[in-house]
Amino acid sequence: MNDLPNIPLYHVDHLIAEGGTAKVYWGIDLRSGFPVAIKELKIRHFKNPAIRQKFKEVEAQMYLYLPHPNIPKLVDFIDLKDKELMYIVMEFVEGRTLEDYIYREIGLIPEQKALPMFVEILDTVAYIHNNGYLHLDIKSNNVMIQPNGKLKLIDLGIASRMSEASNSTGFGTPAYMPPEQSEMGHCGKYTDVFALGVMLFEMLTGSLPFTSQNTSGRQALEEIRYKIKYEPTPQMKNYYPFIGQELQYIVDRALAKASSQRYQSCEEFKRFIIDYMRKKRY
Repeated sequence: MNDLPNIPLYHVDHLIAEGGTAKVYWGIDLRSGFPVAIKELKIRHFKNPAIRQKFKEVEAQMYLYLPHPNIPKLVDFIDLKDKELMYIVMEFVEGRTLEDYIYREIGLIPEQKALPMFVEILDTVAYIHNNGYLHLDIKSNNVMIQPNGKLKLIDLGIASRMSEASNSTGFGTPAYMPPEQSEMGHCGKYTDVFALGVMLFEMLTGSLPFTSQNTSGRQALEEIRYKIKYEPTPQMKNYYPFIGQELQYIVDRALAKASSQRYQSCEEFKRFIIDYMRKKRY
């Protein structure tokens, strides 16, 4: 294809994903022969110094300086200033997304399987937090399940240094965003905790807690934001009758409207999950 990028030392094979600010391609590192994921900053965003700086000094550096088995490794960073192109090259993560696993394969994940998976995700986000960053786009489509069952948390595209995340940009995925994020308020660890709570609800029920009946993009967005801010978390037993009230309480707290009423860290959230698992002998 003529529109595939031509990057020295890499063979770019095909486009695998595209978002608002970047495209991701599947390619081969010609030096090692290993497959890689190549993230290209779109040219119109390259012209924005703030976005360009974030791409290089936040996202690329997170992959470089956060060595963790559940975070993809940085392979290369390429800055072609003369062509107004910038690339982050990462290890290619094989597998399928948690979203695909839920909605296309299993429907919902029984708690004895879901909770250990979720603890692995909590540990990964805690590692990111403890190194001074917020993810700010945690969702089932950003978790990869590898063939060996291990998980990878991908796409750090809107992550921010905690010291710089006092006010949200409003970017993110609406169904996972707490009020302070969608309204560009003060964000903290509790912001990612809310998104994690949405993900746990989704894993256990096969459905998102806050959805819209509208088909219009703007109307749907406003309905979801209204429900997140004002409506109580749905009862999970309405989706799967074997979910008890203790697990409902754990999820309800993660999804509290006020950030001060949520778990204030992934470690705190994890303690409640582990205590519950011990009682159930999972």
